[in-house]
Amino acid sequence: MSERIIDACCLINLYASGTEDSIISACGGFWVPTQVQNEALLVRRFDEDDPTRLVTRDIHLNDAIASGLIQTCQLEGQDETDAFVRFAMELDDGEASCLAIAMSRGWFAATDDRKARRIASENGIALIGTPELIQRWIDATSPSEAAVADVLKKIELFAKFRPRRSDPLYGWWVGLTETD
Repeated sequence: MSERIIDACCLINLYASGTEDSIISACGGFWVPTQVQNEALLVRRFDEDDPTRLVTRDIHLNDAIASGLIQTCQLEGQDETDAFVRFAMELDDGEASCLAIAMSRGWFAATDDRKARRIASENGIALIGTPELIQRWIDATSPSEAAVADVLKKIELFAKFRPRRSDPLYGWWVGLTETD
């Protein structure tokens, strides 16, 4: 697999899992564009003082960048800038920069955003989403079914993400999250 660039929605999902370093490592790391770094990256967590409440916490990428799990990038050249401007007419800057860079450099784009996925497909950009990223982590680390279910449930609760019914991994995901 070629290089991978990740947008904010997928990055938030990975951080919601509580096992972000393991998942990012299993996926071979990610590039994160400046626009994604500048977006308000927040994730929900249980309140330490009242575990019945959810609170919002900042996502800090510094440790993942320092360890090399995440590399930073920015738009380069006129082609990437032009593609960014074109994509930004329909998408947030983070998704637009991911797609522009992925298209220009032949990288995979990690996004779960429906509109971004449609635009990527229309422009021949290879895609991957949260369910596939979790599958790569499973293949690389062989966690227990209970650990996988816990990760998926955290992503649903803390990031408010569940794959669409049309996603090929929807049945697998739901099968693990709806059992206790």
